[in-house]
Amino acid sequence: MSDPVSLNDAPHVIVTRFSVPRPHDPKNSDRHANELWLGRRLGLFRTFFVPSVGRLDAPAVLLCSSQSASVVSDALADLGWVTVVAQDDWYGGWEGKLHQTLTRIDSDDAIRGDWFEAVDAVADDVEVCFTREFLRYDLSNRKLAAYRRDVPSPLAAFRGGRNPYACDHAELDQRFRGRHIEGEYLLQVFHGGNVSTRKPSWYRRRLPLDRLDPFGIRPKNV
Repeated sequence: MSDPVSLNDAPHVIVTRFSVPRPHDPKNSDRHANELWLGRRLGLFRTFFVPSVGRLDAPAVLLCSSQSASVVSDALADLGWVTVVAQDDWYGGWEGKLHQTLTRIDSDDAIRGDWFEAVDAVADDVEVCFTREFLRYDLSNRKLAAYRRDVPSPLAAFRGGRNPYACDHAELDQRFRGRHIEGEYLLQVFHGGNVSTRKPSWYRRRLPLDRLDPFGIRPKNV
């Protein structure tokens, strides 16, 4: 990545929840101070998110609980394009400037390299651009499959600096003037540590792993 544009000046910013407590999952709230749990998340982040987002010349904001923010910030000090923001409110999110488009994506996933171009091509009166299609990669068997949801996927771009975590992603088309962008721009990674992702159905057609290339992911590395 070339020298990144400053966080305030960048036209596009990636925002992700890296370690924010879920209000409906209090029994696991203490893991945000667990260095073993954080280490696994950091490993996935560096394997998928970093090579994918790091080539886009856009800064990224990582939302972390007050328990984990300092640990994560120290661990990622080598990434000049990443800013860690303390956030304990699941819907607290982060707001940008009016001229900015904020894309939300999970911190263990990857984004296709032409996502910003696809968003910029959508009419200006659209508040949120989202996808329903995506690829899912299962780490347990190295299987790649294509999926389509009836509701918006976790990948979405919010214009006007809007907080991308003000509501659940499945409700985006109900809460905003939205536009579905056709195409598989999200690579969702399934692993044993996923909190809310169900394992892909065994009968889904396996896709060749070279389909990972547009996401900045090399099959030999995963």
